[in-house]
Amino acid sequence: MGSRYAEPASEHSSTGYLPVHISFQFLLFTFPTFNLNGLLHFLGVSFLPTFTMRVLCLHGVGSSGKMLEAQLRPFLKAVDPSFDFVFVDGPFPCERGPGMAAFDGPFFSHTAGYSPEQMIEAHEHLDRTIDDLGPFDGILGFSQGGALALSYLHRKQTQNELRPFKFALIMSSVIPCSADVGVCEEVIQSLCDQTDPSAVDQDQRVFVELLDRTVGEARKNNALLPDIDLSIYEAGGDPSLAPRIMHPSFVKQKIWIPTVHVAGKKDYSFMRAMSDVAYAVCEPKLAKKMVHSGGHQPPQKPSEVKEVIRALDWAIGMSDRFAHWNL
Repeated sequence: MGSRYAEPASEHSSTGYLPVHISFQFLLFTFPTFNLNGLLHFLGVSFLPTFTMRVLCLHGVGSSGKMLEAQLRPFLKAVDPSFDFVFVDGPFPCERGPGMAAFDGPFFSHTAGYSPEQMIEAHEHLDRTIDDLGPFDGILGFSQGGALALSYLHRKQTQNELRPFKFALIMSSVIPCSADVGVCEEVIQSLCDQTDPSAVDQDQRVFVELLDRTVGEARKNNALLPDIDLSIYEAGGDPSLAPRIMHPSFVKQKIWIPTVHVAGKKDYSFMRAMSDVAYAVCEPKLAKKMVHSGGHQPPQKPSEVKEVIRALDWAIGMSDRFAHWNL
């Protein structure tokens, strides 16, 4: 099926192969890395039904769906052809993002900013995208797109809403921000109310330390879009406007779907720290992490691309098992 750029979803009719369906479900449940479509493709079998796996793809900030598709070319060429990757643009025009010098615009962002209100706006746009182009089996997010995917999944889970995706592939995620004002609310409120800078408690210290080595370092390197004014976390700041950084120490619920996290060994240290935060807000039993030899980009080497595909197969297999656990 391959990839495509924000085309409407097609209707897939039922094949009626009930005995075959049952045996395939048994294989998927018993062997979580079993890839039926890949086996059929290898054997040249065409008379059996094809099971399309639809994946929504979210680009990084200052980029676009077509640019992400180009960045993922080695992955898209190697992955099972039955996958249907749907690429979309963020709703907000944006300046060129970090590392996008080789591309011509227009460029987009998924968010206007990272305050709770702005994250709700981004989530609502994602809801509309899923309504228009879905349903989807999984989500792939790169950089800002990965952080938005995790923020969105976490909010759906904490509000006990229907899970919109069964698995997530997160590449080089920036730090995720929540749309829930209750996330990190106490520590952010205490920082804004602080009158004595020397009287910093442990929670404040832990929060600020992460903020400094991720968001603070990104700002110093002109690598943060849209910008976050860190003075909002200081005395006199308005806590209602402060981005709810999803600090793993203060996020009560972990994201409970299979996730694969991919980061570049040569990426900036602050970006790797952000990716570590993204990994840490997910349930560790359902999360895999891998590091490739490149920088802030999807893997390009064939061996590393294959490793991502194996991890993706694992996530799909785990999502099938997870569906059985929740029957």
